[in-house]
Amino acid sequence: MNPDEFADLKNNPEFMMELANREEAAVKAKDVQKMYEVLDTSVMLDLSAERLNRIYTEILQTVFDRLADKLTKEEFFDISDLQDLYTLRGIYEHGIERWSEDDFKGAKEIFLILHHTAADETLSEAMMPHIAAAASQMKLDDFIDELVDTQNPNDSETYGFFLTNFRPSVSGFMAEKKEVLDNALKELETLKK
Repeated sequence: MNPDEFADLKNNPEFMMELANREEAAVKAKDVQKMYEVLDTSVMLDLSAERLNRIYTEILQTVFDRLADKLTKEEFFDISDLQDLYTLRGIYEHGIERWSEDDFKGAKEIFLILHHTAADETLSEAMMPHIAAAASQMKLDDFIDELVDTQNPNDSETYGFFLTNFRPSVSGFMAEKKEVLDNALKELETLKK
């Protein structure tokens, strides 16, 4: 869509009412996937920061409620289930947000949770460089510039929300950060008990 088409939608009262109704229904149903559809549409329409923050806050509350439920039941997230996939997306995005604000400890803990709760080897293993980098207090931009294969992103529907493709240099980084990573994983083991 071009900018004029987005402007037309933004100025269409029927469309905006439908979007508000979809948002209300998604929040009421605690449907993370539908909340993200509303958020993504709202971002494309360049709606107010206040509205975007309100939707994102609802997403975070819902995903962390779902996480608490999974942990209590000792269950894993199944990425073939769209609610689980979008829940993992919300948790991951929150981790990235924390990291971008230099909250290395908070980001590391979130990536540890994702590593532990995702019943998917690709996603779980992709969290290992995240954990090592955050635990080493590496800046997010440096992590992306130095370790992420930005030329070949994983744009599949399943993994497109996550940084899962890395440059060959990641192996040397992981070997160098082995002790840091081992200590972080020990923290996870302590929490699991």
